[in-house]
Amino acid sequence: MNSNSNSNDDDETNVVAVGSKEYYAGFTQRSLNEEPAERVTGDAILGPTFKFVGGAMVIILALLVGFMASNGLL
Repeated sequence: MNSNSNSNDDDETNVVAVGSKEYYAGFTQRSLNEEPAERVTGDAILGPTFKFVGGAMVIILALLVGFMASNGLL
């Protein structure tokens, strides 16, 4: 019965409370060369980036047109 409980413990994910000593120790003890299991690449990052840049461009264009209109340049 102990061997079953030990194998179940290995499969479970360790949950660390935010603000605990273990939580903050992870910031200093983790290697900088570690890669996360799942990286965000390709379309997962490209789509939101284009949306952000497009939205920023629309806002800047609206401000430019407003500036030009207020100074009689249009």
